[in-house]
Amino acid sequence: MRHHRERPTLLRADGDDSCARTLRRQHRAGLLVRLRAGTYLPRTSWVELDEADRHLVRIWAVAPAVPTGAAFSHVSAALVHGWPLLGPAPERVHVTVPGAERTLHRAGLVLHATGGTQVRLAPARLDGVPVTDLVTTASTVATSLPVHVAAVAIDGAVRAGALTPSELATALPAGPARGSRRAQTVLRALDARHETVGESYTAARLVESGIDRVVPQHEFRHDHVVDRVDFWLPDSGTVIEFDGKVKYTDPTMLAGRDPGEVAWAEKRREDRLRQRSEVRTVIRVTWWHLERLDRFQGLLRAHGLVL
Repeated sequence: MRHHRERPTLLRADGDDSCARTLRRQHRAGLLVRLRAGTYLPRTSWVELDEADRHLVRIWAVAPAVPTGAAFSHVSAALVHGWPLLGPAPERVHVTVPGAERTLHRAGLVLHATGGTQVRLAPARLDGVPVTDLVTTASTVATSLPVHVAAVAIDGAVRAGALTPSELATALPAGPARGSRRAQTVLRALDARHETVGESYTAARLVESGIDRVVPQHEFRHDHVVDRVDFWLPDSGTVIEFDGKVKYTDPTMLAGRDPGEVAWAEKRREDRLRQRSEVRTVIRVTWWHLERLDRFQGLLRAHGLVL
């Protein structure tokens, strides 16, 4: 779980009026970030945290206020489990309360009702508060978050071998339940062969665009040379590559090579692919294309794909 990393020290008033006044004064001066009533973090610590870790800090801050028997859930549980998250993390912490009849919004908290279903818990706890297990977390994420955000998060667990798409499929709501159609779209985007967040993101956008027949990590072989591509779309003869900056900057991926060498090798590989009779076009997708579905679909249409 992600929460095993070292955590910053939270500042709490704990009923001390003098301490509370001091903390409020420092907050007004911009020295502290207020996480919830009476709980703060030094701004110098806050600015060093990424979005996921900022949400984890909020989880630690609200833990004492979580009702007995409740469990961290939804996107909050996903971040506790260490799944990747696209975009900003929510400011409110999500908790599921067994027996609750309706969802409530409180200061810093969203208290979800269970709808009569049993809440399955992970073995570990966070500050004494349970966390929903992987399958339950994936189900709530798939039914509540945008398709691309949910798919990237859950695909992180699938890639790590912690969860399989079939396990999620058995846990998803059936019929016209709220979020069920969205969750089925998320399910179609999951594949353990996606090697990076960028590939998970691309797969989600392909499914959102109505393209389901996709082969990840397809290999083209010729004269003892193997060219593996991120995605192969056999129906349209299309190769899709996620062209992330990391392949030209990450020392591990460079493996001692100059970025220029890597770029040249990529060009030669693409030339070989274009020479194959079954390959009609090669599309290079960047993060910029993925950030907007219409932008991504425009790229596909520009290469002759019919959506």
